[in-house]
Amino acid sequence: MPNRLLLRVLATAVLAGEPTVEGVSERLAKTLGRNWRWIRPLARRYLKAYAGQTRPRYRDVFHFLVHDKGFARSWAKHSQEFAVVDWLTEPQRMQPVAAAVGWAVPPIESLGALAAWLRFDPSELDWFADLHNLAGSAQSSTRLSHYNYRIVAKKSGNLRLIESSKPRLKTM
Repeated sequence: MPNRLLLRVLATAVLAGEPTVEGVSERLAKTLGRNWRWIRPLARRYLKAYAGQTRPRYRDVFHFLVHDKGFARSWAKHSQEFAVVDWLTEPQRMQPVAAAVGWAVPPIESLGALAAWLRFDPSELDWFADLHNLAGSAQSSTRLSHYNYRIVAKKSGNLRLIESSKPRLKTM
């Protein structure tokens, strides 16, 4: 089996741009510093495997690479020659689903596009996403939370937790 780090880098490269044979092939060749003969057929197999579906998750692409027989043959034959030359850092582009075509919102394909549409700085989106679980930590104060919480007694005697968004989240 190929090196897990190499598989992670290749999966990132596959997802780093448009899902086309040319795009996937170019990114893989750039990552490996060489346009290997097996890259284009791999790109075709990948696109065929996920045709008509929403954009696959990173772990699905990783799993695809692990189980692709053509890639396994190439790894067995050339593993000593594989090297990561260029680490792609382009963010993944979101792929709107067909059902969204009629929605009255612009296509939002990246974190930057979402932030611009909401008139936020991307770091504000990170704050609202609570990537560091600040609101859930034991030391957090209610100031770090995006919700107000209160407990209300029901007629049955049970308790109900009411979570209401704070004004900034509600505005967003």
